Amino acid sequence: MTRTVAGLRVAVALLMLSAVTRNVVDHLQDGDFVAWDFFGYFTIQSNLIGATALMVSAAYTLRERPAWVEYLRACAAVYLLIVVSVYWPLLSPIDEDIARWTNIVVHGVSCVAVVGDWLLAGPRRPLPLARLWVVMVYPLVWATVTLIRGATDGWVPYPFLDPVNGYAAVAVVIAGIVVAGLAVGAVLFRATRWRVLTPEAAG
Repeated sequence: MTRTVAGLRVAVALLMLSAVTRNVVDHLQDGDFVAWDFFGYFTIQSNLIGATALMVSAAYTLRERPAWVEYLRACAAVYLLIVVSVYWPLLSPIDEDIARWTNIVVHGVSCVAVVGDWLLAGPRRPLPLARLWVVMVYPLVWATVTLIRGATDGWVPYPFLDPVNGYAAVAVVIAGIVVAGLAVGAVLFRATRWRVLTPEAAG
């Protein structure tokens, strides 16, 4: 059981990394790859965080995990849920590559895998809601850097963050994402009671 679960975690993580790598190769072949822009997307960064979380979790399969691992897993799940909830209703209608396997992986498979992993193999005890702020540190830093870039070099990863729409509109979007992220995080923090695979199952 331990090897099977660990193997599945590693396999999905490698699939996520393969999708990101394939996108890099495609941009290189098209001659429009700019690392600073490509890795500036919340989707790409979240998939890298998610893949890392799965890889780290694989090393602790059916074993007691340190608190930092649980927070990493929770953060990855929240970020990928944000990716899915933003991409499919807002961005998929204008995405010409919606049917590509890489797109399906980074905007769907990764979220299902990471969130599913959390629900099936959560921590022994619910994470304290007093530390819920942890899940929003990275998104807020990312949003700040993105807004600075939009105001300086004009690059924005997503149309709803474009300063030309007015900073009030952008602020509303960011506030909505923060509220949604905290709400989802709170659910995941308390969702450990649904776990199926636990460290106790190792015996």
